[in-house]
Amino acid sequence: MAKSIKISNETWRRIEESAKKAGYSSPEELVENALSRELARVEEDARAQEETHKEVERRLKGLGYLE
Repeated sequence: MAKSIKISNETWRRIEESAKKAGYSSPEELVENALSRELARVEEDARAQEETHKEVERRLKGLGYLE
């Protein structure tokens, strides 16, 4: 199911120009690709943060600060 979002005219103009320069078949393809990459980065950052939290907790337990 496709969704719509509001983008300023200036941003859309930049997207159109960038899509042409980068060889995308459409501005929509560039937006979809950029959003997918950003979502993957955010999800990976969240996973890494959770792993860091678990590592800190493990170390604190090892030092006797947590049970």
